[in-house]
Amino acid sequence: MRRRLLAVPMMLCLCLLCACADGGNEPLQAALDYRTELLGQGGCAFELEAQADTGEMVWALTLSCALDAAGNGTVTVLAPESIAGISAVCEDGGASLRYEDLALGLGTLPDTELSPAQAPGRLVRAWAEAWINSAGAEQDGTLACYEDGDLTVLTWFNGEGIPTRAELAVNGQLRFSAQIRNFSWKAGNEHETVEENLG
Repeated sequence: MRRRLLAVPMMLCLCLLCACADGGNEPLQAALDYRTELLGQGGCAFELEAQADTGEMVWALTLSCALDAAGNGTVTVLAPESIAGISAVCEDGGASLRYEDLALGLGTLPDTELSPAQAPGRLVRAWAEAWINSAGAEQDGTLACYEDGDLTVLTWFNGEGIPTRAELAVNGQLRFSAQIRNFSWKAGNEHETVEENLG
C-alpha cells in the first residue's frame, strides 16, 4: 500500500515535468521551423547593418546578401561609400571568398580566417546546419544560440520567425554583430519581402 501511495506523487511530478518541458520547447521549435523553411526555400536575401571587430579596427558596414542555405552566394558592400559596390562570392559555406573585381582589405576576425564579408555566409550556414545549443523566449520573439566549432551565433527572431539581429562570437568574444532588415526568401519570388524593415 505504501508503495502505491509513493507511486502516485511520483507520476504526478513526472506529468508536471513533461508539461513544463513541452512549454519550454516552443522557442526551440521556432528555431527548427525557421531552419526547415530556410532549407525548403533554398536560401534567403537580406541587408545587414553590421559592426565587425578585426582586433585592429571596428568596421561599420552595410551589406546586401543573397545566400543559399549552405551560406554560399554574394555579399555586396553598400556602405561605407569608399568601398560601396564591391562584391564578394562566398563559397564552401562562407569558408572561402572570391572577389569579382576589387578585393576588400578589411582584415579578418581574430582567431579565424574569416573576413567580415564572410560572416553573413557563416550566419546562414549556422541557421541551416549548426547545433542549436539553446533557445529562449524574448519579449517580441525568440533568441537562439547556435554552436559551430569555435563560433557561436546568437540570433533574435521576431514573432513571425524572421531573423532581426545576429551576433557572431569567436571563443566567447563578440566579433560581428548586425541588425537584419529587408529579409526575403531566396526561392520562389526573390523579390517578395517578408519584412520590409526589421531594424
